[in-house]
Amino acid sequence: MTQQHTVAQGETLLRIAREYGYKTSTALYNHPSNAEFRALRPDPNLIYPGDVITIPPKKEKFMPLRANSLNTFVVQNEKEYFRLQVSYDDGDDITGKRVVLNIGSQTIDTVLQSDGLIEVELNNNDALTGNVDLYLKAGETTPTKSFAVQIGNLDPIDTLSGVQGRCNLLGFDCGKVDGINGAKTKAGVKGFQFVHGLEVDAIAGEKTKAKLKQVYGS
Repeated sequence: MTQQHTVAQGETLLRIAREYGYKTSTALYNHPSNAEFRALRPDPNLIYPGDVITIPPKKEKFMPLRANSLNTFVVQNEKEYFRLQVSYDDGDDITGKRVVLNIGSQTIDTVLQSDGLIEVELNNNDALTGNVDLYLKAGETTPTKSFAVQIGNLDPIDTLSGVQGRCNLLGFDCGKVDGINGAKTKAGVKGFQFVHGLEVDAIAGEKTKAKLKQVYGS
């Protein structure tokens, strides 16, 4: 029986697939019944609350086996990764700076390479929340910066909550991600506009959104 799944905040396509007994997200994403969804979301890693995904009925596969022979089966097992890239606004070298990442059931204590990139394979069914502590000064015992991370909780760029989320993650404090254009949100947007040479009007218009998307990467 075909079902319809409406994406909720914090869900990922892989976890939706697993919920319905599929091993990989591509089984859903590439199914003909989801052509409209693919056109709307060309990157399967970027899905948003309210998106509707068709869940086709699973079909049993018949595999003929050879007698008196070794029969080999390949089982697909898609994995999830958390990626974080850390950099200085002025381009200073980030190499060697300590970072402690608590994500799901894992704690990773490491130092950054020159690209500032951290990649962690997530455990199945782990919570998609965590905390990042950055130690940017030599000998620090308390972090210079700390922030929470929530995978799958970034709203579309064309929503105010999406603007707030991206500004916050880029260091321009818009306060609570609530879709309300209050004083703190306006101050955060103005800070982003000033740094990136845009008209400083506190309005997240098309030019500001386009620059946010470019700088943030999505």
